[in-house]
Amino acid sequence: MSRPLEKTIDATLRSVIGEWHELLVRLRYVPHDPLAVRLDFLVAESEPPVATWVFARDLLATGLTRPSGEGDVRVRPHGQDATDVELISGRARCLVRMASVPVRDFVVRTRPAEEHCDEEIATALGRLLTELLPGGVRKNADS
Repeated sequence: MSRPLEKTIDATLRSVIGEWHELLVRLRYVPHDPLAVRLDFLVAESEPPVATWVFARDLLATGLTRPSGEGDVRVRPHGQDATDVELISGRARCLVRMASVPVRDFVVRTRPAEEHCDEEIATALGRLLTELLPGGVRKNADS
């Protein structure tokens, strides 16, 4: 997979003072950073994002089914149909609530890229071990 993936989703945002606001968010996956996703906050779909948060793709994937994350980004299911992404910066925090179906669709579409990344990492690691170890890497006779 060599091109970015994007999914624009209607969401609601709960501000620090507890007010809910409707907004558009865009989930983005870029192949040169295969372990991350980007969450863009949009004023309008055609305009550049007003803010972007970058966090682990696995955090988003896990958060669809159970609470995930301990740092600045926390993801958890909200009932059967919604997913909450809590963003924390210092003492400020906000909560973004999105329908789970488009989030799940986005995560599934990034999976082949993740598998490709795993293959590239394994190949690079094998090459590195071959260069570093005298005689190269040998398979264990018991396997």
